[in-house]
Amino acid sequence: MRRLALPLIAVVLVAAVLGIQVAAGGGHYVPLRPANPCTPRPVSPTPAQLEPLAEQIVLLGLDSAACRLGISRERLVLALAETRSLDPREPAALKAGLVDAVDALDRQGRLPKVSQLLPQALDQANFPGIVKTIIEAIPDPVVDNLLPTAPLLRRTIAGLDINRLLYELNDPGQLNSVLQSAILQAALRQILDRLQP
Repeated sequence: MRRLALPLIAVVLVAAVLGIQVAAGGGHYVPLRPANPCTPRPVSPTPAQLEPLAEQIVLLGLDSAACRLGISRERLVLALAETRSLDPREPAALKAGLVDAVDALDRQGRLPKVSQLLPQALDQANFPGIVKTIIEAIPDPVVDNLLPTAPLLRRTIAGLDINRLLYELNDPGQLNSVLQSAILQAALRQILDRLQP
């Protein structure tokens, strides 16, 4: 009798869980439709740091690229990860979408000034202390006039080899982080190259 008690309890518990799920509407599951990539998503305030800025650019850029191609963002991400059957229009749409994202953030006044990003860039730079001190001494308005953020980011994206990034991608879940990292590193290089004495 004890041998039958545990399996019987398990069956009763499973039936109870299923009954609760069905009563809560689980019997009428309809998957949600993907969001329309052509409908602008709300843009949350972005801290004046390159990592969250790169994340925002990638998310908005994927939407713009998907809209250009007439597909959902989710479908685009999966298509970009499948490099063996990659449509040549997709990397081009992605690059254009990233530029669209920079333009949209610029129009909305949501791009931080380069002077706000400079401390992070200097922390990651492998410069001697004296060089960092000289760069830090440059007044913020001079830095911002030398390096307006939107043109810097457009040049950064123009210099990205999207095909190479996609070819090296093994997992579609890594697409956002790979693009963010590439934008971050390229932007840091541009900032430091332009300001190095």
